[in-house]
Amino acid sequence: MTVTAASARGKIVVTISNAGRYRLERREYNSSEWLCYTAGGFAVPTEENPAVAVTTCDVLDAAPAENTLYQYRISDFGIEEPGDSDCTTSDWIKCGETSPVGYTFGNYRVPEGKWGTLATPDDLRFTYLWGTDFKATNGASFTDEQIQFFIDAATEEIARQLNITIVKRRIRYDAKKRQMEKGVDYDVSEPFYDFRYSRIARYGLIRTRQRPVLELHSLRMLSRFGYHYNDRDLKDFCVLDGNKGTIKLLQRPTRPQQTREMISQAVNPYGKEQFEAHLFYCIDYDAGFETSDDVPSDLRQVVAKQAAVSLLNIIGDGLMSGFSSSSLSMDGLSESFSSTQSATSGYFGSRIQQYKDDIKSYIQSNLYKFNNMPIGSI
Repeated sequence: MTVTAASARGKIVVTISNAGRYRLERREYNSSEWLCYTAGGFAVPTEENPAVAVTTCDVLDAAPAENTLYQYRISDFGIEEPGDSDCTTSDWIKCGETSPVGYTFGNYRVPEGKWGTLATPDDLRFTYLWGTDFKATNGASFTDEQIQFFIDAATEEIARQLNITIVKRRIRYDAKKRQMEKGVDYDVSEPFYDFRYSRIARYGLIRTRQRPVLELHSLRMLSRFGYHYNDRDLKDFCVLDGNKGTIKLLQRPTRPQQTREMISQAVNPYGKEQFEAHLFYCIDYDAGFETSDDVPSDLRQVVAKQAAVSLLNIIGDGLMSGFSSSSLSMDGLSESFSSTQSATSGYFGSRIQQYKDDIKSYIQSNLYKFNNMPIGSI
């Protein structure tokens, strides 16, 4: 189920994907108060003016203020004071003459209950692809949904190149065996981390597989017999470097003698080389940035440029598909035209190359900003 809003000359049309009985609420950009849909319009419900159930898929909000951003949300009508988890929320919509919305225009705000986006379609259209026509020679237009797809893909591509997590993810160990529901209790299920006593004795740290780390929820040790060793949460005895994804232990999680006593039966037939193969770390944590508002502006710009490169390759071909040069002559008059497009060069080749150089330079300069520099020895 989704709820969307569209501006139409001083009015806003709210569209609900599925019919039912819903409680519809609205709030302004600079207000945290949600007003409910009543017989007298959007207001605080009272006995004289109670909330009205919305049973149609389209609702016309005829009295919003001009040039003001609004957000709408719906919930089951039986819930009088719905929380964020009970509601489905729309994106922000501006009433009146619509103007570009995005970070480069200073008017984008993450919708409540959502992560957001590093750039909006308007950011791409009017800033990073300024002056570019988004309509092909056959009249087809590039939609906002298509642009948003490239923005989301660019976000994951830059995250992969930097070896970081950008969009917030809830990471839980062995989630399926713990009967967790994906999308509700976790986003990514990770395997256990190997225990090495020599590493603990010397350095006392664990490096998480994903970074930056927003919050460490639990850190426990698991024995090969399937139970938690000492049943103690070690997160209270460690320091987290979230930017690097490093957990520094303030206390040794186990002593050699305790470990020998615990797994003596398993180790005895195989020798001491199997000593460390029977303990694991179990880590629950959140990685990434809390919302798109928290992402550094330089990283945001690189993601937007990556999306722009993908768009320019397609849009350039749509504007002048298979066209390189032409000439026309008649009665002593001639006219010729040549573009930068060829079999191996796109129509916007210069801007594409500039953006690629900017992206490459950023990746090289910031690759170890969120990572530890690898050092090896022979």
